[in-house]
Amino acid sequence: MMPTPTIFSGPLVVALCLAALAAATPSLAQTQASCSALKGCEQKFCEMEVQLTMAKQTGDTNKLAGLQMALDNARTNCSDNRLKEGLTEKLADANKKLVRYQADLQQAELDGKKDKVVKYRQKLEETSSEINRLKAQLSQIEQLPQ
Repeated sequence: MMPTPTIFSGPLVVALCLAALAAATPSLAQTQASCSALKGCEQKFCEMEVQLTMAKQTGDTNKLAGLQMALDNARTNCSDNRLKEGLTEKLADANKKLVRYQADLQQAELDGKKDKVVKYRQKLEETSSEINRLKAQLSQIEQLPQ
């Protein structure tokens, strides 16, 4: 009797595959690092080009076509002001979530629901990280010349 092959899926496997791909192609990893030195739309274009390169290397023609269309659209429509507006909107939404999670945490503590307390503390931590990330991105865009 032959063993049944196991097929792995999920985010961990995807992350491991991407890490292996980046390790196998040092120029790709270097390209990703160089994108972080860019700001605004230029950084967005660079990151999309890295994704295009990865799709080409893996032979994913569907993803390749979608990414190419997205990159063309971004090059046509991207502006640093639009990016700034989008980040400002995301930041406002994240701040609303933070306030809501703080209220939910207080209620869970009053009700003595330990599992909910843990849940809302985790949500607060994630949302605070997201807020810090968005603030950093917004700060970078605000430093760009107009």
